[in-house]
Amino acid sequence: MGPPSTGSPSSSPQEVVRKPIRVAIRRKCLVVFFMGSHAQDGLKPWSKDIRGILPRPGWSCRGLSRPLYRSAYDGAMSSPFRSRMLLFGGLYFAQGVPWGFVSVALALRLTSLGFSPAALGDLMFVALLPWTAKPILGPLVDHASFGRLGRRRPLILATEVGMTLSLLAMSFVDPLNQRWSFSALLFLHNLFASTQDVGTDALAIDLLAPDERGRANGIMAAAKFAGVVLGGQGLLWVASHGGWPVAYGCTIALLLLPAALVIRVQEPPLPVRQTHLIGLAVRVFSTRLALLAAGFALLVNLTDAFLFPLTYPLFRNRLGFSEQEVATLATLGNVVGALGALAGGALADRLGCRRTLVMASLGSAGISLAFVTCKSLWGHYPVLLAYTILSGVTTGVIYAATLALFMNLTDPRIGATQFQLYMALLNLKDAGAQKVGGRLAESFSPSGMFGLAALLEILPLVLLRWLGQRKAGDTTATEPAPISNTPV
Repeated sequence: MGPPSTGSPSSSPQEVVRKPIRVAIRRKCLVVFFMGSHAQDGLKPWSKDIRGILPRPGWSCRGLSRPLYRSAYDGAMSSPFRSRMLLFGGLYFAQGVPWGFVSVALALRLTSLGFSPAALGDLMFVALLPWTAKPILGPLVDHASFGRLGRRRPLILATEVGMTLSLLAMSFVDPLNQRWSFSALLFLHNLFASTQDVGTDALAIDLLAPDERGRANGIMAAAKFAGVVLGGQGLLWVASHGGWPVAYGCTIALLLLPAALVIRVQEPPLPVRQTHLIGLAVRVFSTRLALLAAGFALLVNLTDAFLFPLTYPLFRNRLGFSEQEVATLATLGNVVGALGALAGGALADRLGCRRTLVMASLGSAGISLAFVTCKSLWGHYPVLLAYTILSGVTTGVIYAATLALFMNLTDPRIGATQFQLYMALLNLKDAGAQKVGGRLAESFSPSGMFGLAALLEILPLVLLRWLGQRKAGDTTATEPAPISNTPV
C-alpha cells in the first residue's frame, strides 16, 4: 500500500505537510510519535536542531534501541530483523508441533489401537480438509480489523487459543469409541491452524521488507520442520515414558510459547485498500494455462499421500517394527525431504522446473517399483531406511520444483490469490489421495499399492508439455518448499 498524499497535485515534491505530534507519558517516559508522510529527511527545518534526541516513528519508551513495529507510512523497518524472525519462526513452530503430533505420534497410537488403513486415511482427510479453504480464509483475514488492537495480532492470538482449546478437548475424547467427536475436534483444530497460517503470512507481508523475505521464508520453513519433528518423534517419546496425557500437555505448552511474542507486536491499523480484481481473476482462471496448472496440482506427487495410510499399518502391524522405529522412519523422511527440497531448488534453477520434475517423478516411480521387487527383504530395517531416504529426497525435489513452476505460472496482478489457490489444490490433492489410498489399501496387496503409486507418479507428466508454453522465462522462486507431509 502506497503512502498517503502529501498535498494537492500542484504541490512541490519538496513540500511537506506539517505532522501532528501526539505526546503521551508511559512509565514516566516521554514518547513523541511523528505520524504522516515526509520527503527526504522527513523533518521540518524548525525541528532539525532536535532530531538527534527525538525517536524515530514507531519507537517505544521501553527501550529506544528496540522498536516494535514498522512505520505505517514510510515503509522503513524499525523492528530488529532478529526479533521479527523470532516471532515468525515461533508462529511456524507452533503450527508444526501439533501437526507432527497428529500425523506421527497420534497416527502411530491409533494404528496400535487397531485403526485400519481406511480409518486412518479418513482421519487424515479430515485433518487436511481445512487447509484447502485457505483461498476463502485469505479475503476474510484481509478484511478483518479490530480497531486500535490491530488487524493481524488479535486474529493470530484468537486462533492460538482455539488451537489450544481444541487440542485440550481432544485429550478427553476416546478416538476409538468416540470417532465422530474426535474427528470433529481434529477438523476444528486444523481450521484454527490454517487460519493462523493465513494470518501469519499476512503479518509477514506487512512487517518484512522485500529483501528480507527470502531469508525469512527459509527460517519459517526450518522452524515448522523443527516443530513437526519435535511434535512427532519427540512427543511420541514423551508419551511412551510419561503417558499420553503428558504428551498432550507438552503439545499445548509448546503451542502457547509463541503467543508471548505475538502479544508484544505493535502493528499499525492500516486500512485495507479495496480493489476490484474479481473480473481479472475470472479471466485469468478461465485460460487454458491456468486450468492445466490446476489439473497438474491435483495430480503431482500423489505417491507420498496415497501410500501414507498404508505405510504405518504395514510397518507397525504386519512387519512388526516398534513405534519408535516407525517414528524414526517418519522423522528421517522429513529430514531428507527438507534436504531434497534444497537440492530441488538448485536443480530447477540450473535445469529448469519441467526437466527437474520429470527426472524426480521418474525417480520416485522407479523407487516404488524397486521396493516392490525386494518384497522378501521388507522385514529388514535397513531396507526400510533406504526406501525412506530415497523416497524422501525425491518428494522434496518434486515439492520444490512444483512451487517454483506455480510461481512462474502465476499472474503477478493477482499473485496472492492465484498462488494460494494452487496451494489449496495441492492440499486437496493430499487429502483426497489419503482417503482413497486408505480405502484401496484394504482391497489391494501392499505390492499392488506401491505399483499403483508408481503409475500415479508418472501420470501428471503428460501435462508438463503444455505448462511450459509461457512467454516468461522458466526461473525458480526463492521461497522454500513446504515440508513433506505437512499442509502448505
